[in-house]
Amino acid sequence: MNKKHRNLIAVLALLLVGVLAACLAACDTSAPADTTVEDATPEATPAPTEEPTEEPTEAPTEAPTEEVTTEEVTTEAPTEPPIKEQLGLDVKDEDLKDVMQNIFGGTQSLKETVMFLDKGEVKSLLYPIKSIVSVTSYDGKTTYEEGKDYVIEDGKLKVTEDSSIKVITSEKYYNHPGSIITMNGKPMFWGESQVKAWQVSVTYEHDAAWEGYVQESQLEIYQSFVKKLIAGEDVTVFFYGDSITWGACSTYLEGVQPKQGAYSMLFTEALADLFGYKVKYVNTGLQASMPCHPVPNTEYVGGDRGTITYVNTAIGGWNSNDGVTNFDKFVKEQVEKHGCDLFVIGYGMNDGGMAATQTKANVKKMIDAMYEIKPEVSVMIVSTMTPHSGSNWDHASIQQQERQLDSLAKQLRKDDKAVAVACVHSVSKAIQEHKTFNDYSGNNINHPNDWFYRVYAQTLLQTLIGYENMN
Repeated sequence: MNKKHRNLIAVLALLLVGVLAACLAACDTSAPADTTVEDATPEATPAPTEEPTEEPTEAPTEAPTEEVTTEEVTTEAPTEPPIKEQLGLDVKDEDLKDVMQNIFGGTQSLKETVMFLDKGEVKSLLYPIKSIVSVTSYDGKTTYEEGKDYVIEDGKLKVTEDSSIKVITSEKYYNHPGSIITMNGKPMFWGESQVKAWQVSVTYEHDAAWEGYVQESQLEIYQSFVKKLIAGEDVTVFFYGDSITWGACSTYLEGVQPKQGAYSMLFTEALADLFGYKVKYVNTGLQASMPCHPVPNTEYVGGDRGTITYVNTAIGGWNSNDGVTNFDKFVKEQVEKHGCDLFVIGYGMNDGGMAATQTKANVKKMIDAMYEIKPEVSVMIVSTMTPHSGSNWDHASIQQQERQLDSLAKQLRKDDKAVAVACVHSVSKAIQEHKTFNDYSGNNINHPNDWFYRVYAQTLLQTLIGYENMN
């Protein structure tokens, strides 16, 4: 073969390769683009180098359509209305009695209590005072005069040297024979319901907003119970706990002015006011379970839409161990008689020497026992207030209880149980930033006075409904 023939064959071979390449290209363009990319071998990757010019021109034609569709879906997605609107909740805070008006809102503090040790002493209140409406004795029978009995000094209240306001004197306050509380080694004054003799009641205007702890509303958790109230169904509210849940140091229990009920009564009557119910008080006949409550068959009337049956089997001095041991007699038998839609359980103050985890375990036992009787019951756990810092109560244990109880509530909610904690402990700690313990205690150790029973009741109402959900 001569050189001319060899050149001709080479040209023909090149033409044949070009034809084959063109055929292959035609076949590739007819295949889906994603299939070509996924099936390509490493050696074939250089081949699609001419295709990127086609991909950018085709991709933008469809992209805007997809973006517009996404924006339209986002814009048209329904926004879930607040739980208040979902429930059809229509309650007005103006329907509440004055003692249940929100202490942590508004510009007036109503009948806030304070205690003076000596003449000339200056005490701060929950808010800086802008102007005084009234200062009265605890029972409201005596009204004191501004400028004569007291003055405002830098937003605080000062008792004058010649004031007719009673003071206990520091000498007596810090030298109380046989006292079970001390401060700096001195035996401090205490006594069941005796502290109010030196407490005065102050109503004043202020322009400060509350910046301390605020209980979170758990309306969504309690919507099943609240729906019953909205519908006007008869319900039973059951209280079980220690002396604070019983009502120790409330003036209603003592039968003296101003005869204000404990937190259990205030809370239940607030529900009656908001939803137009009457309250039927049950005398269980159990030892010490009724002294702070009305005589049998007495009713509180907030309306005629339905009846709230009130049952309280709390016992002073009990701890959570007692609550477990006596559950069948003090709770089960009464629930079988009267029912239970909301179970309010308040232990902890007397659990000294007991680990907070044990308090949690005991409370769970009581709640589980209630579920065996009423599987769909709503439960509110009330953490206890802080005791006097100088008392011999187990402060470390009490300090940890609320966290443990909140953990229990979260655990039960995972099983779709309506349980939450009314965090009175956190509220009381926040109040201590502004007031001394003897300003709001009924015995200067571990019981509330009337004003702090209002704090208790409002914390429960805030937990169940929420003042922000009222009109």
